[in-house]
Amino acid sequence: MNDFQYFNPVSVEFRENGLKDAGAVVAKYGKKAMVVSYEDVSFFQDKLELLKATLQEHGVDVVEFFRICANPLISTAREGVALCKKLGVDVVVGFGGGSVMDSAKVIAAGALYEHGDIVNMFVFSHSNPTQIPPEHSLPTVMISTLPATGSEMNLCAVMTNDETKQKSYVWAESLYPKAAILDPALTAGLPRYQTACGGIDTMAHIIEAYLNGDDSNLILQDYVEEGAIRAVKETLPVVLANPGDLQARGVMMWAATIALSGFINAGTMIFTPMHQLGHVLSARYNATHGATLACLMPAWMRLFSNRPDNKRYRLFAQRIWECEDILEAADKFEAFVGEAGVETHIREFGVKEEDIPMLAREVQTVSFGPDDRLGSNPKISVEEVEEIYRLAF
Repeated sequence: MNDFQYFNPVSVEFRENGLKDAGAVVAKYGKKAMVVSYEDVSFFQDKLELLKATLQEHGVDVVEFFRICANPLISTAREGVALCKKLGVDVVVGFGGGSVMDSAKVIAAGALYEHGDIVNMFVFSHSNPTQIPPEHSLPTVMISTLPATGSEMNLCAVMTNDETKQKSYVWAESLYPKAAILDPALTAGLPRYQTACGGIDTMAHIIEAYLNGDDSNLILQDYVEEGAIRAVKETLPVVLANPGDLQARGVMMWAATIALSGFINAGTMIFTPMHQLGHVLSARYNATHGATLACLMPAWMRLFSNRPDNKRYRLFAQRIWECEDILEAADKFEAFVGEAGVETHIREFGVKEEDIPMLAREVQTVSFGPDDRLGSNPKISVEEVEEIYRLAF
C-alpha cells in the first residue's frame, strides 16, 4: 500500500425529498446564492422552482446562472465569475450533474482568484506544470441530479479551454464543497442514455484505481473496489429496466459519490490514464464523458491481454467478469456497455482513423510526464496510446 493522507470535509445530506431542505443548508453559508445549472432547464424546471422557493424561504436571494453545457467551457465560467463579483454573491449552488458542479466550483474559486485569469488554475501540461491552484473559494453546495463524476464530494473540476480545445482539470483543497445534497428522487427522470453513461463513469473511476494502483496484495482495497464495481454492474441494468426504482437509484448515487471521494482508493490511486484519453475525445468531438470511457476501458484491457505486466487485468477478469481470459472479459465488458445503450467504438463520435495520431499527440501534450510517458501502471508511450485508440476505433 502507498502512503496516503485522507481528508474530506464535505457534509453529505442523503435522503429522499432532500431538496426541500436545501434552503436551510445553503443559508448556513451565505445570503446571496448563485444557482448554477444547464442552458436548458426545462426538463427539471419544477425542481428548480422548488429549490428557489426553499432558498427564498430561508432568506437567501437567488442569482440564476443557467449557462452550462455538457463538457463545460472555461469561457462560460468566466461569465459566472464576473456575475458573482458584480452582484456580491457569497455562496454558489450547483444543481445538475458533473458539468454543472465542476463549473460551480470553478466559478466559486474564480470569484476569489488572485492569480490572473481562471485558466491559470488548470493543469494543461504534466511535463511542464505552470498552474497556480486556487487557495480560496466562495462556499459551495452541490445538489446532484446525475450520479457520475462524484464532483459533489471531491476537490476536482474538469473543464475545456474552448480557445485551445484542450480539456483538463484543477485540483485544490479549496474546491471541496461545504455540503452535498443527495436525493435519489432527483435522478428518476433521467434519460436512459445519461443514466447509463453516468453508471459507466462511476465504474471507470474505481476501475482506474483498481488497474493502475499498487501491485501488492492489497486485500482490503481490492475487495472494497471490487464490491463497488460489482454494485454498479449489477444495479445499472435494474435502473434501466425500472427507472422509478429509488432504492436502486440510491445505490447508483452513493456509488458515484464515494467512487472519487478519496476514500475508496486510499493508498492505491496513482493516476487516471483512461480519463486522459477520454478528455481529448470529449474536447474534440463533444462526446459524452462516460461514453468515451465505455469505449476505452475494453480497449485498454485488450492492449494488456498478452503482456507479462497484466496482473491487475487478470484479477479484474476473474473477479468482475468471472473468466480467466482478459480478452473474453473485454468482450463481456463491451457487451455490457452495448446492452446499456452506450457507444462501444470511438468512430461513433465522429473519429476518423486518420485522426488517431493527432489524438495521441494531444494526450502526450497535456497528460504525459517529464519522462514522456503516461502515468498508468505500467507507464505507456505515445505509440501505445495510439494503439489503444485503434483498439477502440
